Amino acid sequence: MKKILLSAGVLAVLYFIAPVHVQMGLKHVFADVDDYKIFDKNTLSKSTQPKPWPVSENYNKNAPSDELLQFFKDRQTCAFLVIKDGQIVYENYWEEYTKETISGSFSMAKTVNAILIGKLIEQGKVKVTDDIKKLVPQLTQVKEGELTLRDVLTMSANLDWSESYWNIFSLTAESYYGDDLDKLMSKLKVRKDKQQGKLWEYQSACTQILGYVIKNATGKSVAENAQQYLWEPLGAESDALWSTDKNGMEKSFCCLNATARDFARLGQMVLQHGKWDTLQLIDSTYIHDMTTAAAGLKDKDGNTLDWYGYQTWIIHYEGHTIPYFRGILGQFIYVIPNENAVVVRLGKKIKKDSDDPKAEHRDIKNYIEAGLQVLGKSKPNS
Repeated sequence: MKKILLSAGVLAVLYFIAPVHVQMGLKHVFADVDDYKIFDKNTLSKSTQPKPWPVSENYNKNAPSDELLQFFKDRQTCAFLVIKDGQIVYENYWEEYTKETISGSFSMAKTVNAILIGKLIEQGKVKVTDDIKKLVPQLTQVKEGELTLRDVLTMSANLDWSESYWNIFSLTAESYYGDDLDKLMSKLKVRKDKQQGKLWEYQSACTQILGYVIKNATGKSVAENAQQYLWEPLGAESDALWSTDKNGMEKSFCCLNATARDFARLGQMVLQHGKWDTLQLIDSTYIHDMTTAAAGLKDKDGNTLDWYGYQTWIIHYEGHTIPYFRGILGQFIYVIPNENAVVVRLGKKIKKDSDDPKAEHRDIKNYIEAGLQVLGKSKPNS
């Protein structure tokens, strides 16, 4: 008993002297869609002129197959929403969620950062060829001339960073559970093998750097920029929350929390080439570049990149080329140009295929398939 008590005492001491992100990682084990409740946050207020989605006369008349609906439940889906021609044609909620419930986006937020960078480019505040060190002096261990903004946008920055969510001592865990992102920026280094701008590697640190680009270039927070250039003109009906560190810096690589209906507005704007109603919110040429696979990049296995643009995933499915926003637990906004449609899925669980280099596993395709079934463009069990 004495040994047990001594061990418990030692563990308690180690816990309380451990860094904040280690304590938080031990306490919460893994990220959750409701983690906005445990972090500080900045608010994106609903639009002063909220615009409810029109509801189609065919609302909920078509549904995904029973097999797919069971799959939704197995994966703890919270929301599934299909927009066609700017109208809601299907909507369903589970896990005690409703159309008013906000949920974490996780890495869907990466695409939101890319959209805001597009606004800065349009305003002449930055260029994709800019030296990232000049834009983000907080990167104290990155040298001038090592990285461009394009390298960061395309996940080809080649940072000394391992995308590990299970290791509570990793920089990834520190970025998520930590409370000082300035300190994290000061730790980032570029690898010495000179593969930046050539090698695609998914690194959340790239998007956190983009958050600093946005903040430094405008003198406003990421949330304030998103409020001004997206939430307000898109007619968002609900407040959104963006989790921050103790200094008010957004965890920009993740952690935008909103309703399914408001997330769908982002997809609709991309579908319309940066336009919302009669307003051109983001330059259409930039939206094209953002949703087109980054030229000249390969992954570590030598595969030519055809699945990623500027912080935006791309999947080719049943004759469709679909750019999409994507989060770690199965958060998706799919943009399906051939059908003039947007599909949103929010949820708490996903199953991945570890040997899939593009991560185009069955879960991702099932939600697209369900959307196409709602649209009458696919047969059940096809």
